[in-house]
Amino acid sequence: MRGAGADLSAQRASTGSSNLAAYLRVMCSDAGLSDYAARGAGCPDGLDAKGYGTMMQAGFNEISTGCRAYVQFVYEERMRDRRFKSTNSAIQAFVSGILTLEGAGARLFSYLILSSAAANAFYDASRIDPLQGMTVENILKVVNERQTAFEKAAASRTVTSRPQLVRVWREYQWICTPLSISSDLNTLAAASIDGTKVDFDADARRLVNSITATIVQVEKFDPNQGLRVTEKPQPASGALTAVEKALSPAEVRSIQSALCISRDGTFGAGTRSAINEWRRAVSPTILTDADLNQGLSTPEASYLKTATACSSLGHGYKTAYERGFFFDAAALEPGANVVSVNSGRASNLAAIAKKLGVAANVNLNLDQVFRAAVAKNRIEYGMPKGDSVTSDFMSKLQAQEPKP
Repeated sequence: MRGAGADLSAQRASTGSSNLAAYLRVMCSDAGLSDYAARGAGCPDGLDAKGYGTMMQAGFNEISTGCRAYVQFVYEERMRDRRFKSTNSAIQAFVSGILTLEGAGARLFSYLILSSAAANAFYDASRIDPLQGMTVENILKVVNERQTAFEKAAASRTVTSRPQLVRVWREYQWICTPLSISSDLNTLAAASIDGTKVDFDADARRLVNSITATIVQVEKFDPNQGLRVTEKPQPASGALTAVEKALSPAEVRSIQSALCISRDGTFGAGTRSAINEWRRAVSPTILTDADLNQGLSTPEASYLKTATACSSLGHGYKTAYERGFFFDAAALEPGANVVSVNSGRASNLAAIAKKLGVAANVNLNLDQVFRAAVAKNRIEYGMPKGDSVTSDFMSKLQAQEPKP
């Protein structure tokens, strides 16, 4: 009713900051990251990308559990025919009470509500209940679909700082607010009438990318120059389809970075080969020449141009096939979430390591032992010398029995 506050409350900000630090330390323990403290790096400030990923997953688990408790609470209050009163907010009593429980599920969920001055506006149904008339089944269905899409998008990006981690948690929790749920159900209803499709995956990717992407350049506005029309960039050389022609050379270079190849901003022979290798790696079926020798599809282009660069993933990937098979394949599976993605990546590496007769690296890296085994097998197969995993090498390796 009054809009955003004109100034910050120093006392509330200080309390919120100290509470956040305390909850992050608890989350570090719950996520099993005490080894960082033992090494003197500290948690969460000394975390690397893998540590932040583990923290993010632990937070998702707690928020998801707290979300279900919140939906159940709203349902039970409605069954009792009780109205929420703004002067003595039932929802505030609910989340405050959860903070005293031993269960991990609602702790982070509650803190993220209580640390926001807008908690009542988001969660208190004292004035208007946007969930009125919606069944619990429909509420949980739309929340589950949104959360699954968000977890899948988050798994394909890298969180590298505490602010990014907290922002990801908050956006994930927003999915469970009455306003978000009501908006999603209205959007789905309108789409069914119009015959259109609601793409939760694309929405989640845009949101996660806005949190984890790096700001490359901010251009200062010069009032003396006036507004300048932004020139539409020319399509990248070698583009085949409308999707590829809509990509700028800079976006093509981002795709090339994701595919572990040199960046020249064009769709040359090397880029086409890398795209085909990546497709073979992420596809659950054997692809034909017709499937391979064509331009990027919209989902492929959207995923690759916003994906973390191959060199920044920290797993030592050298080829597009390695990145696709050991990193992207699990994230692109239908219904993928943080747990399934991590499990899938570990399983893929373990299966190939077993074929090679070596132990899988605990950090999922393609380490020197793994590379040496690949180099040895390439010689045995009569392939050119090297230590990289390609589709041709994988075909020969899959045909042999696992080594003892």
